[in-house]
Amino acid sequence: MGRVPRRWSGSIRWYLLGTLVALELLMSFSFLGYFHVEPISVTIAYIPVLLAGALMGPLESAILGTVFGLASMWKASAHYIMAFDQLFSPAMSGQPLKSVLLSVGSRALFGLVVGLLYTAARRAKHPGLWVGIISFAGAQIHSALVYSALWAFFPETGYTPLSALRSLRSLNGILTDLVTAGIVLLVWYLMSSKAWTQFLIRVEAARSFRMGERYHMLSLLGAILLVLISSVAVAIYFVNRMGSVLNQDGIRLSDTEYADLLHLQIQFLIGILAMMALVIIFLIFNRRYATYRDREARTDALTGALSRSAFFQSCGRALKGIGDQSGAYFVMVDIDHFKEINDRYGHPVGDRALRAAASMLESVLAADGFIGRVGGDEFALLLTSMAREELEERLQSALANIQTIKLGEDHRMACSIGAQPITASQTIDGLYRSADHLLYLAKQQGRGRYVIGAVPEEPMEKTG
Repeated sequence: MGRVPRRWSGSIRWYLLGTLVALELLMSFSFLGYFHVEPISVTIAYIPVLLAGALMGPLESAILGTVFGLASMWKASAHYIMAFDQLFSPAMSGQPLKSVLLSVGSRALFGLVVGLLYTAARRAKHPGLWVGIISFAGAQIHSALVYSALWAFFPETGYTPLSALRSLRSLNGILTDLVTAGIVLLVWYLMSSKAWTQFLIRVEAARSFRMGERYHMLSLLGAILLVLISSVAVAIYFVNRMGSVLNQDGIRLSDTEYADLLHLQIQFLIGILAMMALVIIFLIFNRRYATYRDREARTDALTGALSRSAFFQSCGRALKGIGDQSGAYFVMVDIDHFKEINDRYGHPVGDRALRAAASMLESVLAADGFIGRVGGDEFALLLTSMAREELEERLQSALANIQTIKLGEDHRMACSIGAQPITASQTIDGLYRSADHLLYLAKQQGRGRYVIGAVPEEPMEKTG
């Protein structure tokens, strides 16, 4: 089984980025990012930015930094915020461009800088040590860039880049740095572990099965849209009802107070949506992993075809929907002289022959059905919608393609095939025996060929 690159791949990259964005919003709009227990106050809302840099790259950490800055800018846009904090809001500071550069620009730059530092750390001799050092210094890097922006755009505040060093002289600052380094290192090691890598490989591999994936994604998008609309409606309703309750008690809200209440409710709404996003991503990963494990249990490990039991179970379900329609076939395929291949070239070559045969049959025949390995060198296919002329063309193509597989200097593969048309009221056992008999006839006629049975006038098997 392959290995997911450290930079991540496919949809995993987007899911990880989405998880970190949701986590950043949740931490920015809850006590998870800012908590205070006397006499200690810890701020760690920037940790998702560091995680994006450590796990992904500079672009992703810059995106997380931008999200961090936008959340801070929104929180600073309320009337109840202290005058100093309102400098971070373009709506409250009176200098919109400077506030955007201060709140969003400095955080985006912070993400880019730590992303570049983590990239260098991963290439170093002891990456874990350097990841820990960068994470410990994350608070100072963030503070230095924010204070530098304050010094450049709002010098009247008295802050300079050196103000970032103040946290190193306090218990809160040292504790925050240690907590930050511990969290980032723990996540970094866990997501670099073999167990997590194997999990991601399975989750990503499940995408190729296409087992209702499109329907699943569309249903999730529909649910997200419905929840978003419902959440906005709830937020507006909540603020209106709160105003009505206060009015009944003789408390009348001014426009400013009403706006602040709506501002808080929107923060609450964003936090709830962020939690929902995390749950949705978890459900997607859980479903894909379960799909992979189910497919793994139903699949022949050597060839990738369905196992014997899974194939016949699938046939049983498919036959219920076939009914009297024409163009359905049960096909048996056997590799000619397979024992001779094993005896002459060894079992590794025999295994290669089985894998090659399964791959060829999958590509030529199973686009309109499914394939299973039902014996040592025997495969079976159920084709649900195919005219006889098309079946003959595909069988000829399959035989020709299999013969191009060279196992030794003077040995090329060959197969014999028996195809039984399916009619109503037939059982799997009856189809299997009929197709196997046709396969035997193909071998009697010289191997490397196919025999297609006639459609029986009466059902061969009656279901009791």
